[in-house]
Amino acid sequence: MANAGISGTQAQKVAILGGGAWGTALAATAAHAGHEVLVWDRDPTVADDLNKRRQNSKRFPHIVLPQNISGTSNLAKWASFAETLVVALPSEANAMLASQLAAHTRPSQTLVLAAKGFRETDGALLSTVWREAIPHITQQVVLTGPTFAKELIEQSPTAFVLASPSEGVREAVAALFTTPWVRPYQGADMVGAQVGGAIKNVLAVGAGVLEGLGLGHNARAAMLTRGLHEMARFARAMGGEERTIFGLAGMGDVMLTATSHLSRNYRFGQLVGRGTPIAEARLRMGTVEGLLAARIATVQAQSLGLDVALISAIDGILHGDVTPLQAVEYLMARPTQMEY
Repeated sequence: MANAGISGTQAQKVAILGGGAWGTALAATAAHAGHEVLVWDRDPTVADDLNKRRQNSKRFPHIVLPQNISGTSNLAKWASFAETLVVALPSEANAMLASQLAAHTRPSQTLVLAAKGFRETDGALLSTVWREAIPHITQQVVLTGPTFAKELIEQSPTAFVLASPSEGVREAVAALFTTPWVRPYQGADMVGAQVGGAIKNVLAVGAGVLEGLGLGHNARAAMLTRGLHEMARFARAMGGEERTIFGLAGMGDVMLTATSHLSRNYRFGQLVGRGTPIAEARLRMGTVEGLLAARIATVQAQSLGLDVALISAIDGILHGDVTPLQAVEYLMARPTQMEY
């Protein structure tokens, strides 16, 4: 008989797709909750590291992981391991791997989308990407909210949100990640949760730009508040709920990502604000999710007839249409209006 984990639930099997910092932190959380975890990574050295040394030396060399985590580079083995499949990949990798996994998955499985962003080719939500590639998996949950992988794996108090129309599915996934330091909340709005997780990176870049320009705390507070309104407007137009944006999936994630030097998007924005060329800043920071998300949100907002001046201004900076100071001057010169 399976043993009860730290959360008091029966031990389950959990499969994590992605052995980066985020996937490893989620794997450690589920393992500490008493569950058996298999992590897939395309790099065989990551799987070997997990299996032989109980570590992910590339991401967390100072952390020894629980014994109930193992690794693999075999997608078929990974997909057959568990009824709960957790996607913890960069947004651009989702479409490719979703198509590869279609033949190896089962209708009974649940897909937990812990990735954030849009599909690059058409701006589709990641839930749509996976539903199109693997239509036989009908149970999807979005896991999102203010969570830095470093703090999660170090067991700092953390809360995130699980979004799905099915209460039973949400409850089952919550049990996999509940520990004394992790508190999952629940919601039904998968669209709003995904919009918040994607566009918060755009606002984080904008906050970093303001910091790099040295424009002060007033400017950042105003930008983030009005940016949340644009995010809520966008979520509603996409079929989500505005109130989702003012919870963990939106405001919570913005408060984290747009105010901390642990955020790549924030640090990237700082470099841009200080005059570093975009190409050089990208090379120095690596993946910057906000750059792609800014362009997608701007294009989609135009097609929907939405006013997202802040998001569009950040996109203009990132694509060389305006300088950071020109963008600020433009935004400050717009006609005054009612706040709501």
